[in-house]
Amino acid sequence: MERAVALYASDMPTRYRLQGPSDMAVIGWMAQGVALLGRDEVRRRASFLLGHRLLWLRDLTTPEIDRRHKQRFPSPRRLSVAESMASTSLFWVSVAPAARELPAVIDGPCPKCDGAGKLWGNWVIDDASGWFEEGYAPCWVCPDGGPA
Repeated sequence: MERAVALYASDMPTRYRLQGPSDMAVIGWMAQGVALLGRDEVRRRASFLLGHRLLWLRDLTTPEIDRRHKQRFPSPRRLSVAESMASTSLFWVSVAPAARELPAVIDGPCPKCDGAGKLWGNWVIDDASGWFEEGYAPCWVCPDGGPA
């Protein structure tokens, strides 16, 4: 996600196509994007992008989350190209250990628990006897089970 954010911010042409098995121009644009935004901003935007993608996969995005995502990335086509180039670049340049630990961040309240960090639920302990327990459990959508 960090690579995609850096490419999105760079001068990479929106309709760019790869120029061979290892395209050094893409690597240069990634470096340019990081230089323009700064490492901390690239990581912040990448965390929001990852959070949006995970919510989108579960059909949990809200209009507010989608609006903020569109403010950050107004061109869906450019973002798609940037994500494609970023994923292809994994074949040429290895992933830094810090990038593997990128947290997914939801921009706004969690759409599942509304920011409470917990969900009420019923859990079947023994189906045959009808034994169940109910109560709060950590929200499975919120990062680390806490408020978004």
